[in-house]
Amino acid sequence: MQYIHGANRFQLVLFPEMLDDLVSLDNPVRVIDEFVNLLDLGALGFLGTGLDPSAAGRPCYSPECLLKLYIFGCFKKVRSSRKLMDMCFSNIEMMWLMCRLTPDFRTISDFRKNNKGAIKKVFKAFVKMCVELGLYNTEVGVQDGSKFSAMNSKDNNVTVSKLEKKLLMAEEEISKYLEELDKYDKEESDAPKYTKEEIENMLDKLCARKEKYIDYLNQMNEAGVSQISFTDPESKLMKTANGGFDVSYNVQTIVDPVSHMIGAFEVTNQCNDLGLLTSVTSGLKEDLGIDVMDAVADKGYLDKADMLDSIMNGTLPHVPSKSGAESQDFEVDYKEAAITEELLGSTKPDDIQTCLEAGVVPDVYKDKGIDVSVNEVEQVATSDGEDLASCFTLNDDGTAVVCPNGSELNKVARLHSKDKTRFTSRSACKGCEDKCTASAFKQVDLKDGQTVLRIKKTRTAKKVTVTMTPDKEKIGFRKCVVEHPFGTIKQWCDGSYTLLAGIEKVAADMSLLFLQYNLKRAINMVGTLELIKKMRELAGNSMSFFRLFFKIRKFCTPKLISSAVSL
Repeated sequence: MQYIHGANRFQLVLFPEMLDDLVSLDNPVRVIDEFVNLLDLGALGFLGTGLDPSAAGRPCYSPECLLKLYIFGCFKKVRSSRKLMDMCFSNIEMMWLMCRLTPDFRTISDFRKNNKGAIKKVFKAFVKMCVELGLYNTEVGVQDGSKFSAMNSKDNNVTVSKLEKKLLMAEEEISKYLEELDKYDKEESDAPKYTKEEIENMLDKLCARKEKYIDYLNQMNEAGVSQISFTDPESKLMKTANGGFDVSYNVQTIVDPVSHMIGAFEVTNQCNDLGLLTSVTSGLKEDLGIDVMDAVADKGYLDKADMLDSIMNGTLPHVPSKSGAESQDFEVDYKEAAITEELLGSTKPDDIQTCLEAGVVPDVYKDKGIDVSVNEVEQVATSDGEDLASCFTLNDDGTAVVCPNGSELNKVARLHSKDKTRFTSRSACKGCEDKCTASAFKQVDLKDGQTVLRIKKTRTAKKVTVTMTPDKEKIGFRKCVVEHPFGTIKQWCDGSYTLLAGIEKVAADMSLLFLQYNLKRAINMVGTLELIKKMRELAGNSMSFFRLFFKIRKFCTPKLISSAVSL
């Protein structure tokens, strides 16, 4: 029985196969090619899109082909520029996508570095496209953060506590070598452990190290920070999910609970999630042009000021309470306003805030767990940021106290158990217009030796209490929604670390990872051919992030042209 034998490597073929025949019509690489071809990369800010064809010098690689290279590389778990260069020579799909172009690794690496802002806009453009296709739900977003390792080892990061320990160890070593040096001077006849020159050399190194540690501490005190990273200065030492510590970035994402697509993300170097709810949701609403949405998050986002800011800006934060309370109260100053039907029905953040500050629930918040009540409260009166106070002054002979209005309160009793003297005047308080107490008359108790009593003035003010009752059902499915993208990207795509330094460059790296994740989700939901068809329909409608018309590229093969016509 014979084996199946392949073709002879040295056999000449008169009619070779087309490269397009090796890539099936439902291959995901065709979605990447179609999506990038339809994008207006010049409007997105990519460099090299407006070059003059008649200019002197060797032509450069187009941004389209390099962007395709990076997106498809993430599909294949390849993110390194050198490995991407190798794929251009060895991978059939990459050859088809790049039309047999083979840029070197420096060209590939510089493209990502020089177009970091534009790459993030590509991610946003795909999210907008998914919204238009009905694949992304804009009503509810689930937010969470995860730590991605930075290009900075723990050895190249110092904290205040770590430096203090190192300083203490250095001082102990210096003391030990000084003792050795004294011993050497006193007992020259004995054979010492180190020579005098070796001890002095070690002392010089330790003193230089100590000065370096002190210099780091001074830098941190001046900058008001508690740690310094040397390789990537913007990264920080953070506590990770497994209980350890790593120099990382805290990447925030908002995920659609229906499609599990990532709608927005933000790269931060904040060690926890407090105060990050409003910034990420506001960015998503601005990108997608929506005014109101629900945001679901865990207890790590429980910051009352941040949550109140979200409510005022059209985002309902469904965050569970750490104490187990079913609702949370937020207090704001009452501002009287004329509430019209138009104002009640508006979804603009300014109109929502106006209604809430006037003690009225806007229509967009009705039946969504928001209640509002107006109350009168006593609060300290202030002037230019300082508390106003009333002064009661003891006269020279100690027989009476002069109140702020100039009336005298006479001495009426001696409180021996408290070592105090009481002063009051019913007649003076009865005719006083500036009441400083809720009682019928004021009683002033001065300790022995006390001559002045200051009492803060109070006033009655209206306060609006906004009560938010989070939806338990939405909180219940939070974990199974938002953990899925992080787990997929970190484990399947090997994306638990960043390849670039700095928040902006890391954001570009994350954009490629999140873009390929969303592309895969869209392909799984719709299918390759159907997704290509829908993208072309959107391009025909002149979407802002697509080209004004669809061009069939000059390097497209007849098979691709025929497939475009059939679609």
